[in-house]
Amino acid sequence: MKITIHSNIGKKRSSNQDYADYFYSQNQQILFILCDGVGGNLAGDIASQQTTEFIGRAFEKIDDPMTIIQAHAWMTQMVNQVNTFILNQADLNPEYDGMGTTIVLATIVENTILICHVGDSRAYAYGAGQLKQLTEDHSLVNELIRTGEITVEESMDHPRRNVVTQSIGTPMVLEPTFSEISLDKVEILLLCSDGLNGMIKNEEIEQIISNHKDLDRLGDELVAAANDAGGLDNITIILASEFNLEGKGGENIHGNRG
Repeated sequence: MKITIHSNIGKKRSSNQDYADYFYSQNQQILFILCDGVGGNLAGDIASQQTTEFIGRAFEKIDDPMTIIQAHAWMTQMVNQVNTFILNQADLNPEYDGMGTTIVLATIVENTILICHVGDSRAYAYGAGQLKQLTEDHSLVNELIRTGEITVEESMDHPRRNVVTQSIGTPMVLEPTFSEISLDKVEILLLCSDGLNGMIKNEEIEQIISNHKDLDRLGDELVAAANDAGGLDNITIILASEFNLEGKGGENIHGNRG
């Protein structure tokens, strides 16, 4: 499997609140995690890193292969456990008060990519020349789009486009959303923070992927396109291809995780 992670501060932010990484369980199942510190909140960078590492370390301790049903239950449980953990960290450290983060998780199980997310960080699958969005944002603008109050084009410039309706670090039981896609339909898996899709449309992402199949170059081109479009937010990307169910294999390029 080939994996690369790219993270860029963008052109307007004073810090990078995104964090991304991937982890292997004891039986070599893989878990991708990407988090985006909730915009403007204190210590969003701490929340995103601690959330990634909390879930990742738990995944590394898993001994037996999970089924889709088991993975679904485990992800739901972990999202709410890390939510409690982040809340407790904020209570213990006044400087972390109000910290939070989005999260998108992806694992490969039973020849399927299973996606779990909270917030507006996204997962996409590219295959047969087409890009498929696998997640639907938990955000205010997405609710406005669904009710017909604004268009997708209008959402790109909406003044409240960064407002999420669910995130890690809130005093509520979270309801993550799940999606899945057959592995044989995926040439490239893309996870990203909204610093990418908030700056360039899905059609542009698809075009860039179609022109650059080398993952490391592709990551550079996607980051550059978001920055060329204004770079209003941090830009973080996980890309994976050449999936190998027998073990790690391939080339793993971690890049800058935050």
